[in-house]
Amino acid sequence: MAKLGRYLLAPVLAALMGTAAYAQTMTDVGTPRAETLIVQTFDGKASNPDAQNPLNQFTLWRGLRELGWGWLWEMDTSTGVSYPELADGMPEVLNDEYTKFRIKIRPGVYWSDGVEFTVDDILYTLDTSFKYKDKLTFVFRANGYIKEASWTKIDDYTFEVETQQPAYDFNTVMGVYTWGSLFIIVPKHIFEPLGADVVTFKNAPAVTLGPYKIKEFDPNGFWQLWEKREDWQRSAWGNLGEPKPKYVLYKDFGAEETRTLAFVQNQYDIDTFMSPDSIAAAQARNPAIETFSKTLPYHDMNDACSWGVYINQQKAPFDQPEVRWALALALDLQTVGITSVSGQFKPGALPLADTPITGPMFYDPLNDFLNNLTLADGYKPFNPNFGPELIEKLKTQGVPADQLPSGDAIKAGFGAGWWKYDLAQSEKLLASVGIKKGADGFYTKADGSPWPIELTIPADWNKVLQRIGFSIADSWRKAGFNVTARQVDGGEWNTVQQTNGRNELQVNWATTCVYNANWTNTWSALNPDNVKPFDSTEPLNGNYLRVTDPAIFDLVEKSRSLEIGSDPFMANGREIATKLVEGMQVINLMNIPTTIPTNNTYWTNYSKADNFYAAPYSWWSSFKKTIVNIQPTGKQ
Repeated sequence: MAKLGRYLLAPVLAALMGTAAYAQTMTDVGTPRAETLIVQTFDGKASNPDAQNPLNQFTLWRGLRELGWGWLWEMDTSTGVSYPELADGMPEVLNDEYTKFRIKIRPGVYWSDGVEFTVDDILYTLDTSFKYKDKLTFVFRANGYIKEASWTKIDDYTFEVETQQPAYDFNTVMGVYTWGSLFIIVPKHIFEPLGADVVTFKNAPAVTLGPYKIKEFDPNGFWQLWEKREDWQRSAWGNLGEPKPKYVLYKDFGAEETRTLAFVQNQYDIDTFMSPDSIAAAQARNPAIETFSKTLPYHDMNDACSWGVYINQQKAPFDQPEVRWALALALDLQTVGITSVSGQFKPGALPLADTPITGPMFYDPLNDFLNNLTLADGYKPFNPNFGPELIEKLKTQGVPADQLPSGDAIKAGFGAGWWKYDLAQSEKLLASVGIKKGADGFYTKADGSPWPIELTIPADWNKVLQRIGFSIADSWRKAGFNVTARQVDGGEWNTVQQTNGRNELQVNWATTCVYNANWTNTWSALNPDNVKPFDSTEPLNGNYLRVTDPAIFDLVEKSRSLEIGSDPFMANGREIATKLVEGMQVINLMNIPTTIPTNNTYWTNYSKADNFYAAPYSWWSSFKKTIVNIQPTGKQ
């Protein structure tokens, strides 16, 4: 498929370009191109570009998380190990119960308006988050994590605080676990004078702690420009070294066809989820464009999250495990992966990504479970030969054998297996609960009435997942399910994710983000407080898998008092994974194939497979490592 896409798109690009790409001296926002790192936005156009108050839902994908905010502790995404950022060392535990902590912060850090950052900012943020917790809209986990009114100022750079329960994950809840933190510190000197108006305050342009400040943003939501502070050394992560670009521009370059042309013409430097055939076509026109790896699967597969189909398990007939398993076994994932991402994906049968970190923790210990898993009728659904079968199919697509893994490398590249594609077994499971095909060839409900199914997928703001969604719907329609794939923008996608009454099936990644041993970071949301009726219009607070299993809730609760990484803690995490699989409570698909091509024309030394210093994701807070490591090429 990669070759096919190249042949289809290359003539179009050539016709549009005419001659070799030219380099702009100045950007369209008036900055020198050679001093400006330009990044395609994650979500396309922002509907609320002036929403920059982190105590409310704010515009996530315009650099605030990556360049603006500062965290107590950051995550080294190349190793999965936390390190202090604003904090001066790791938290000091003050009691045997692991509920009381002392935190010191680094002196000499200043907000972008020149006011010093102190403990007062942290304590004001805690005070305000609790005081207005029923009015603020950002999901701040500390409200259910920190013991209210337990914080005490020791001095300008030291405070103490208590948690409601043992907190072995303190530094990743109050700091960064993967993409950023839910505890975002705000400047007291800006917010406190507003009083109760903080709940409606837009905060644009935001005063920030990072080494960049907002220079300008498009009120229509297409771009946001950041400028390096003159006093960048006094910022939250100025101690990492000098950020190389003077300017960082987040910009939406439009639909993928338009983006591809702009990328080939060197109008920007880092893309976000460009489809593999477009990447191949762009590389054919511009040798400066690179993928994460030079060999299959070409892209980084180590994102914290995995893609899957999330199911409203409380809505009939999806409330029956037979129906959910029937959907899984009617999904031809090999064909879906080939048609949507040119076979460049790594499947995972467990409800989390299969990475070098999670593999030894979950996939290897549960390999026997997967191979021996048996449904009620004695059927074994797992296919351990999924990877070798996929390789054979890719060979028929024209992929050279020397670009495909062999032997033990097959598992590393294409996983340990996935579910069988078995339409006969799928039909048998449906028949066992009274669901049969009608005269039109589509399955009907048990009472014989039509059974239309809606699968919610992203629109163009995530082209790769959009294609996967269309391919899944096509696979299910061929199997006899009357599925419609409904494309939605980012705002509507979030609404469907959070609202039972708006969701039947949705391609998603929100509750399968287990990055390391701390599986509670994601699955702590699996609790009875986060269960709503199937048709509820109230927003969910996590638990987007719609889990209702008391046994899972009990395992999560018991694990709160266990040391992270201990044998009992990991055993509980694995048991949760097996229960989610046994009931097919989520159809986990694959590691997120982070198709992020980079352009070496103006900047080089991006994080790659052979130079891996950080996750190569421009929408994670760890993007700061890219900012300080990239180098200008000198091209003007």
